[in-house]
Amino acid sequence: MQIDRLFQIVYILLDKKRVTAKELSEIFEVSKRTIYRDIEKLSMAGIPIYANKGNGGGISLLNNFVMNKSVLSNEEQNNLLIGLEILKATEYENVDGAILKLKNLFNKNIDNWIEVDFSNWGSSKAEKTKFEMLKFALTNCRSIKFNYYNFSGDKTNRIVNPIKLIFKHKAWYLQAFCLLKNDFRTFKVYRIKDLIVTEGTFDRNCYNSVETNFSYQHTSNVINLKIILSSQVKHRVYDEFDEKDITRNKDGSFSINIMVAEDEWLYNYIISFGQYINIIEPKYIRGIIKNKLELTLKKYK
Repeated sequence: MQIDRLFQIVYILLDKKRVTAKELSEIFEVSKRTIYRDIEKLSMAGIPIYANKGNGGGISLLNNFVMNKSVLSNEEQNNLLIGLEILKATEYENVDGAILKLKNLFNKNIDNWIEVDFSNWGSSKAEKTKFEMLKFALTNCRSIKFNYYNFSGDKTNRIVNPIKLIFKHKAWYLQAFCLLKNDFRTFKVYRIKDLIVTEGTFDRNCYNSVETNFSYQHTSNVINLKIILSSQVKHRVYDEFDEKDITRNKDGSFSINIMVAEDEWLYNYIISFGQYINIIEPKYIRGIIKNKLELTLKKYK
């Protein structure tokens, strides 16, 4: 289509700065006369495009031309590119081409100015495959089947209609309608195992008119945990806790005050700090940790 060719010509000029009519005619498989007519149309539309004939000549745009400068502010342009980088981090296909085009349109020629990656260091191929399957199921309204492990490690087999993927507090979650519970549920993606995309389909519109509650339900008690971490583990403090929950003590240690679900994950997390943690409240947690460590030591006697 001619309109698409006109846009493509502008993209090429923004990227390569200068091309000949012969090069463009070969790219689009049209005559040079057609290319010159396209250049005339672009010029009439207000695009500052011009052609120089002879050796060293060619077709080019005025320097520093930004196609939609009048449409988006510099901040809005940056926000749009950041949004695409975040989309790219979800392993979404064909984003690189859109990012490159917009960088050229916005005259953002700094390479690698931002990179977004939500995966853990050393993230497995299986996790990336899981996101590809979830993306396919979401975009094609396909039901999915998987094993799910809750906070306590209990396994249930679920069949759900996926509604949305969200990223919240350093983790990915799937919002879905669970056919087992006949209600809306939120699942932590990392705890989804043995994922299968079924042949079953669903109508997403039937959920749009229903008032949904996607709150993430903890099956465990939520407690107010107060701990002190020594300076030897300061590299973990600001990575793993919100700044509002941290108090720096005069001796270099850190007091942490947080609301957290009490479960096996919490006990193991506390143990991961080894000798560098002091549990202040609740005091009974000390006994639980002590008992777990004693049981562990017995195995190695």
